[in-house]
Amino acid sequence: MAFSDRDTDRDGLHLFNIDLHVSVIADVRVQLERRGVSLTDWSVSRHTWVLGRKRDPVAVVNELTFLDFEPRMVERFQDAYGSYLRSFKGFVATHAPCFSLLYRGLGGPVLAICSTRYEWPFTHDAKRWAWLDASLAQGLDEGWLTLAANNRADADYVENYTGLKPIGIPSACSYIDPAYTGRQPTVVVSAPTETYAAQICARLKQPAAPLRTALGRRFTWAQLYDQRAIVYIPYNVSIMSLLEHYSACAPIYLPTRAFLTKLRATDPEILASISFSQVTGKRAAPPVRAGAIDLNDVRDPQVIDWYLDRADFYDVEWMPRIRQFESWSHLDHMLATDDPAAISAAMAAEKPDRLARIAALWDGLDWLERVAR
Repeated sequence: MAFSDRDTDRDGLHLFNIDLHVSVIADVRVQLERRGVSLTDWSVSRHTWVLGRKRDPVAVVNELTFLDFEPRMVERFQDAYGSYLRSFKGFVATHAPCFSLLYRGLGGPVLAICSTRYEWPFTHDAKRWAWLDASLAQGLDEGWLTLAANNRADADYVENYTGLKPIGIPSACSYIDPAYTGRQPTVVVSAPTETYAAQICARLKQPAAPLRTALGRRFTWAQLYDQRAIVYIPYNVSIMSLLEHYSACAPIYLPTRAFLTKLRATDPEILASISFSQVTGKRAAPPVRAGAIDLNDVRDPQVIDWYLDRADFYDVEWMPRIRQFESWSHLDHMLATDDPAAISAAMAAEKPDRLARIAALWDGLDWLERVAR
């Protein structure tokens, strides 16, 4: 098994990651490099094109096999790559957090970041989910694991199911380049389906088009941020692309909580990826921890409220410049009267403080100090 294209001479602190999500680890990379720490990341994501890279060929654990992740797979991965991985000072796992178990016993501190329901791919498998929970708790007790989350919903979700309390660090998404220009008159609508986006556009008098219809399926950031604004109908309560748009200082329009709840009552595509049980169409394994809420029972309006209480886009501490509309006519009025350049300028003025606060949270991680020892 060759490492010729990935295994280079390394000086200083160098960490390793294998990941199913391109954006979360890109966010981590910025924070590590700010501190002079380099990162080798093998991506098995199906969306590597977003960052202009190709998927890495990885044996044992990859985009085709990860659904069968279990203890024997960890052993096989370490048999294949263990000697190579021991040359790293530490490790990062984001999606999925179970990948943190690949590094147990390899000698370096491990950071696991929960970004979208930590238990995947064990949502429907009570036995493997219990193994994950026990392993995470053991890792924290033994000191080789640090558990974090990049949003409030996932931090509280982990605590609900395990009793463990991840460290909360919001995503900065400062890797985004270029920034907003807004030279085009069209507002693009990002919705769970292009059909639904087209229905929204038909309700508006302002120039608007469904996102992928207007820009194609594989558009660039430059194309997107050249549009006047983005209307966003969320499928989850923490979405990396939405955080990327915010970091680019693009004007974002999103339904108020009351209007979003009303829309969801008639269109189940809205907030349709809160739970992996929605994605698969199968019931999730029930919680086993005493007093835990079944946060995968999205038929319960109180569960939806639980998530909306923690939604990134309603958090005025971290995303105060999102424009919220109460109806389609209200959205049309806002688009007609708002000054998108002024909105973007206000976001840009606040961005340095936002990034500084996030950097301070990273600087406070004991994991970084242990990596440096």
